Amino acid sequence: MKRYLTMMSGGIWFIDPPQDISLDGYRIDNVIQYTDFVITLYFGIVVAALTFFVWKYHAGKNPQAVYDHGDTKKHRYLTIAMGLLVFLSVDVVIESMSFKDLKEAFWNFPKNENVLRIEVMPQQYAWNFRYAGEDGQFGTADDIVPPQNILHIPVNTPVVVQLTTYDVIHSFYLPNFRVKQDATPGMVTALWFQATETGSFEIACAELCGNSHFKMKGYLTVESEEKFNAWLSAEELEGTEDEWDDWGDVEEDVEGVPTQWGWPWKEIK
Repeated sequence: MKRYLTMMSGGIWFIDPPQDISLDGYRIDNVIQYTDFVITLYFGIVVAALTFFVWKYHAGKNPQAVYDHGDTKKHRYLTIAMGLLVFLSVDVVIESMSFKDLKEAFWNFPKNENVLRIEVMPQQYAWNFRYAGEDGQFGTADDIVPPQNILHIPVNTPVVVQLTTYDVIHSFYLPNFRVKQDATPGMVTALWFQATETGSFEIACAELCGNSHFKMKGYLTVESEEKFNAWLSAEELEGTEDEWDDWGDVEEDVEGVPTQWGWPWKEIK
């Protein structure tokens, strides 16, 4: 697994990020790694420069202070050059990397037919998910609503999620996919992702949404298409409780969201 070199209080630490199981998660990792690199580089340069000047100009060697107002052309050109270097290596590079990733991946929603569409309605303090039924339409009688906080998706299949919220602002965060999207009252937002590995993963709320924010935990299962279809059929026929042996802390449903929540799917242009 890749490791991040990052600056923290007390020194430089190597930190293992969450396992990346997504098609485009490496793009986020690259931006973070580059950001950490330039922060570490410039921090090291500043510390080295301060150490050098403290040694070179300490009072023992220079009992009489000499003041330089830095008003020469050399000083002005040096200041401009240093500012341009930092601007180009930090702002321009990171902005370019980020915009390229947004354009090529995160804003480039899949348009093919092999897309799983899911509606998400968070509330204090639970996640509600909805799948379209056999008619492929949302807001109809055959929509499939699994138990709260339970989400299943097939591996190697693009997943498009549309979100709004029942109450306050929440944020749908999948650490293992490197994606996050706010759910805002009165509007529908969207994101997409694609899993490349199977397993059990956490869904988190990345927005402080109240006193029990810590309870906003969901459970994502990535499985083969055959297993996913079997699970979805069982939910459609029975609405059975999900067996989540890997976590063991699924709580009772939180009341609030009406049973027939949902909205007509909004096509993303």
